[in-house]
Amino acid sequence: MTKKRIALEKLAPVGADAQKQLRWTGIALAASALWSLRALFRVIGEMKTLKAILDQGASGFVAPYPKYLGSAFYGFALVSLVLAGVAAWNYASFRQGARTDYLMRRLPDRWEYHRRCLTVPLLGIGASLLIALALWVLYRAVYWHLFREATAGVEDPARLIIRGGQVTWRGLW
Repeated sequence: MTKKRIALEKLAPVGADAQKQLRWTGIALAASALWSLRALFRVIGEMKTLKAILDQGASGFVAPYPKYLGSAFYGFALVSLVLAGVAAWNYASFRQGARTDYLMRRLPDRWEYHRRCLTVPLLGIGASLLIALALWVLYRAVYWHLFREATAGVEDPARLIIRGGQVTWRGLW
């Protein structure tokens, strides 16, 4: 059984380097993931503070999960916007010089033109969405785990979550 190798040169316009586009997309996604760690560190710090306050017998309150996110996932949105610009640049590159966009539209494979222009940007946008969703779920799980750990032994832990600037007595969900 032979491995089929994907030809990267067929995933980008002629003269563009698909490998370079993929490399920069990966670097941008890694930087966005590192930037999003701020939310996780804020959650961990706040839950440690809550645990220390409750261990001393004092009353403490904590913000709901979305308040800790802040700008943590803006990097992924920025990467998606830049990749949309890369897709526009890929389309524009076919219109330079000899106007090969006319030729690309007449090829027997009618999707070749769009495949070359959209594959790398759409892969990057999809990866951005998947990574952001996975990190959001992971950070939320950490939040609830640490909250439950910090409020172990408290009769009604839901009263410790502040919603809308006021203390609410509703459940966690």
